[in-house]
Amino acid sequence: MKKYFISIDEGTTSTRSVIFNDDGKIVGIESERINLYYPGNGLVEFNPLEIYNAVLRTLKKSMENAGIDSSQICSIGITNQRESIIIWNKRTGIPVYNGISWQDKRKMDIPDFNNYKKLIRRRTGLVANPYFSAMKIKWVLNNVKDALGTVKNGDLLAGTMDSWILWKLTNGAVHATDHTNASRTMLFNISKLSWDDDLLEIFKIPRDILPEVHSSTHNFGYAKINGNSIPVMAMAGDQSASMVGQNALSNGNVKNTYGTGSFIMANTGKRILNAHGLISTVAYSLNDGCAYYALEGSIFNSGSAFEWALKALNGKNTWYNLDNKNDVYFVPAFSGLGSPYWNDGARGMFIGITRDTGNKELISAVIKSIAFQVEDVIRIIRKKLDIIDLRCDGGSSRNDELMRFQARLSGINVLRSENPENTAAGIFYLNAVSSGIMKIDDIKHLWKFDRIFKPDLNPDSYINDYLIWRRAVRRSLNWIR
Repeated sequence: MKKYFISIDEGTTSTRSVIFNDDGKIVGIESERINLYYPGNGLVEFNPLEIYNAVLRTLKKSMENAGIDSSQICSIGITNQRESIIIWNKRTGIPVYNGISWQDKRKMDIPDFNNYKKLIRRRTGLVANPYFSAMKIKWVLNNVKDALGTVKNGDLLAGTMDSWILWKLTNGAVHATDHTNASRTMLFNISKLSWDDDLLEIFKIPRDILPEVHSSTHNFGYAKINGNSIPVMAMAGDQSASMVGQNALSNGNVKNTYGTGSFIMANTGKRILNAHGLISTVAYSLNDGCAYYALEGSIFNSGSAFEWALKALNGKNTWYNLDNKNDVYFVPAFSGLGSPYWNDGARGMFIGITRDTGNKELISAVIKSIAFQVEDVIRIIRKKLDIIDLRCDGGSSRNDELMRFQARLSGINVLRSENPENTAAGIFYLNAVSSGIMKIDDIKHLWKFDRIFKPDLNPDSYINDYLIWRRAVRRSLNWIR
């Protein structure tokens, strides 16, 4: 008798429910777009109740598509956009404010904050930046009247997207997260794998509003779906799930997801490595108590830059020849720059425009900027690790021109995942390991790539192109002071 497993994949732009059988094959899938709201410059929010209702609808529809019902589901895995936060009243189940996206750049003035940056780096592996969750939680606590009153009454809960979905699915019985999501909050000690009391004091965030933290493979509790209780056996941030889905489980394996942003993760095993401009994070953890770490380059705008270009420049939803001579360069700093610059004051720019420049040249420059940003990170990782190949997934990875350009620019084999639902597959693998039907080593036999893009024997023109782009980046920095 077949066994079935659900992966809930709550991303930046869509909510997805994907059903796998015990052979690892997708038998049902459903997705819905997410509404994002932009109430001001640099602010990005979402409605948590809209998202939870989308989870319920996609769960129902994916089971219908698979021809099964909830009684046939063995277990659930949840993977999610990281850093985004939700704060809610545990008595009513109603958020006190909109969810705040990882893309949001609002800041809080914290006394003597510059003095704490080294401590934050040492304890969390992160750079002090509003990209991470602590600043967002702090903003809600300080600026939302309902939050202040609710926290005094002991009725406030806070968490990343996984915590919210889990709490709702379990009818408020479980408030928990996993190591990968906790490690993105700027409040979590990645060496001790626990909330850090010193950082909680710096940000004035009460420990009791935060979720319990467990390994990525753990029985988190029981979701109530159509009258059936189904165990939630795995949770992990989306980039961690992608890493598992790419079988990037050995020291030195590197993966990149070309999504809304680009997120390059290099597996460092049980070691926490530091590299200037990159962050150290928990890659995944198993319920034997072992945590595995990664060096990560977090790039805020890649696929989102291409979508913007198509809309703003009336471009065609196709890809352009990137080998043609093009003296126009683009810096996709819509909300500052992430790795390795961490410059919130940077802003987007085109440079090199002449009277001969048309939309085709502008859009090509935008696409090239995706690869250039990845090369920034690859160069730093190479100083720490021997990179064998670059394993890729995400929407933009389906473009052959971009993948070919990346391979030639970075001088490395680029392996594109065969499975377009790689993040959902990764959380399925963790779910299956946690449920006891698979061992972690079995993943290597399940992962497949559909194509290898090979480097060029004469990469000089690509490297020169990249170095000119770096000049453009320097001009974009600190535009907003």
